[in-house]
Amino acid sequence: MSSSYAALQLEHPSLPAFQPFLSPSSLQPLSILFLAIAFVLTFYFSTLRSKSTLPVSELAVGGLASVFGGFGLVFAFCAIGANV
Repeated sequence: MSSSYAALQLEHPSLPAFQPFLSPSSLQPLSILFLAIAFVLTFYFSTLRSKSTLPVSELAVGGLASVFGGFGLVFAFCAIGANV
């Protein structure tokens, strides 16, 4: 056993317990909210008709829908206990 490992073992009990940034009870409402926003933005994205050559609004709406959907899915997995 190396001396650095032994020092870490001595220090370990004095460290504070892990505190998550978001409380576990807030994960389910956040997942529902984010997935609902993603659904609405996806519906809005599907109804957009771009008449320009550079579809900035389509990219923005699609990107936001993707971000909300991704975080909503991660929150949903964490809410059921499958921590990712």
